[in-house]
Amino acid sequence: MHQDVQKLNIPKKNMTLISTPKKSVTCMVPYLFLILAALGCDNHPVKVEILTIDQKTKTLDLRVATVKSVQNIGKLEGRATRLRGGISMELDYIEEVARWHRVGTPVAFNAIKSNGILYPADFNSLAMVSVYYNIEQAMLFFESIGMIPGELGRLDTYYWADVLEINYDDYGAITREKGSNNAFYLALSQDDRGFYVMPFDLQDTQSAVDRVPLSMNPGVVTHEFAHAVFQHLVYDALPNGGKDLLPTPYNYLWALNEGIADIFAIALTGDNDFITASISNPGVQRNAAEFIEYDEFLDDHVQRAGDSFKNPYEIGSFISATVYEIARRFQPLPPNGPTRPALRARKVVAKITYDTLAVLVNYGADNFVPADFFSIFLTHPLIGPGRRQIVCDVLAERFKIHYDEVEGCQ
Repeated sequence: MHQDVQKLNIPKKNMTLISTPKKSVTCMVPYLFLILAALGCDNHPVKVEILTIDQKTKTLDLRVATVKSVQNIGKLEGRATRLRGGISMELDYIEEVARWHRVGTPVAFNAIKSNGILYPADFNSLAMVSVYYNIEQAMLFFESIGMIPGELGRLDTYYWADVLEINYDDYGAITREKGSNNAFYLALSQDDRGFYVMPFDLQDTQSAVDRVPLSMNPGVVTHEFAHAVFQHLVYDALPNGGKDLLPTPYNYLWALNEGIADIFAIALTGDNDFITASISNPGVQRNAAEFIEYDEFLDDHVQRAGDSFKNPYEIGSFISATVYEIARRFQPLPPNGPTRPALRARKVVAKITYDTLAVLVNYGADNFVPADFFSIFLTHPLIGPGRRQIVCDVLAERFKIHYDEVEGCQ
């Protein structure tokens, strides 16, 4: 149960935004098929129509998928997540508190059953089951590379969340902004963390018609799920969730959080530029196939900004692009030019990255810099002499100014 007023355990710089769908409205349609307005418990895979992304065209696409972890399809509750609707809250970053006005209730998934397949009976049911499926796929992917089932605890998903954010703008004025066309992962406390899915307007041609809603973009959802993993493996292992760190190591860790989230998203989807299906201009180069070189300006931004640091994506994109290139070279390259890394190579680097995060705090976070991540990466048992040379070659090309700080490449 949420408290009416709750101290924010994680500062805003640990929060990362994504986006998504629409209010739970029962839409009973006059078909001759069975209307499932209150489905019971299911402990077996369920075939259901979802709305997802066509990886070739990067447009919305309907397809039938199998949901494997659901325990109550009528309420969309299962091992992956539990959907809740109707919440209303304020996130006050000035006073660092969350104020709850409504805590939310179970959602209702309405569907038509035909030939053993559930077809959502209204858009909101379609959107909600698509969210569940994407979160489930992220969970299963992490479990395939070493995460213990249930290790993250319960992660609720708050659908159509009414969220008012209170903060200072760049000029020191107080702003009160209602969240829309967005969503985020947020850890309010050890026992209260999950995904907040905000409304999007179907008439908003910039987000819902010509772009894929972020909650239906598997890469974006995996990116957000990765933040929950990072929270568990890194921030939770630090005293006071890492808030006692000095600004510079804290900011580098924040950048790493963003970078590895893209690594895992690309590893699952195979799409090195997954974000542009939903955001045409993300503001920072997020295409991991691009050559991104680390320069002194990146360090300068982190070190000068202190507590006002706001752009972790620059260094994050360098990290994800570097690891993407490592994955690409972990397989035989074709004679006619570059190719995307196959699933096997992507899962190898995802496994190494996951295990690196699991021990990162043991190496000390008080003075963390990006070179530390690669130094630990190189100690992994899957990095033999051949792969070590590949990693060091890529770092020599892209991480020149800090190459000497990477242990294992000298």
